[in-house]
Amino acid sequence: MIKSEIFVKKMNGDLERYDSDKLKNSLVRAGASDDTIKKILKKVSEIIYDKIETKKLFDFVFSELKKDRSPSNLKYNLKNAIIDLRIDGGYVFEKFVGKLFGKKGYKINMNEIAKGKFVTHEIDVTARKGKEVLMVEVKHHKNPWLGEQIQTALYIYARFLELKGKYTKPFLVSNTKFSHQVLKYANGMKIGLMGWNYPKGDSLIENIERYKLYPITILGFDKKRLKEYFEEGILTLEDLRKVEGLSKEIKDKIDEIL
Repeated sequence: MIKSEIFVKKMNGDLERYDSDKLKNSLVRAGASDDTIKKILKKVSEIIYDKIETKKLFDFVFSELKKDRSPSNLKYNLKNAIIDLRIDGGYVFEKFVGKLFGKKGYKINMNEIAKGKFVTHEIDVTARKGKEVLMVEVKHHKNPWLGEQIQTALYIYARFLELKGKYTKPFLVSNTKFSHQVLKYANGMKIGLMGWNYPKGDSLIENIERYKLYPITILGFDKKRLKEYFEEGILTLEDLRKVEGLSKEIKDKIDEIL
């Protein structure tokens, strides 16, 4: 029986009360079976201790999921897979976000050059749908626990004002969470936000799962192979499925997840 006073030490050093329901929900989202979830929760209750690091807890849960032959162990590692959507000098996560907005019915232009009143700007993703033209700024963090800070939101809105009339709304997409200041400012200035778990119903993780836009990094390829795929524009399992010469093992994993 887990005692209520047990806390988990997050990656940024903060302590958070251990919540078995939160762990259960993450396993449910990953697609783990009820039987697997019960077994893992029981084992966690046996090994957990006060101020256990989230990474250690995550590694334990992931190792238990590996014993399950379902694709749930891969999906559970989705946050790390998104962190790995990067190469030196590349814009992999930006392209991934472009694909996501494409799934949402937008016509996409990547790295569009827009002339403002005084200077020109390179827009990460321009998303058009009817009369709506979104100016999408994409931020990717290899340390997502740090969170998106107010400076980013201020910068985005300043660009939007300088480009007055060319876009109907500024938008920020990040693989992390947003600070309270960012949320308050974005709400006041009508800046669209999409973070890892925000907003409810339209967050990054929910959209990935809704459109089955799973990144190829979820399969654990080495960096050399990932770079080759990224350079060819192959970012998602949907893209990878179209590649000729894939092994049966890879094909089977893709089929299980999709």
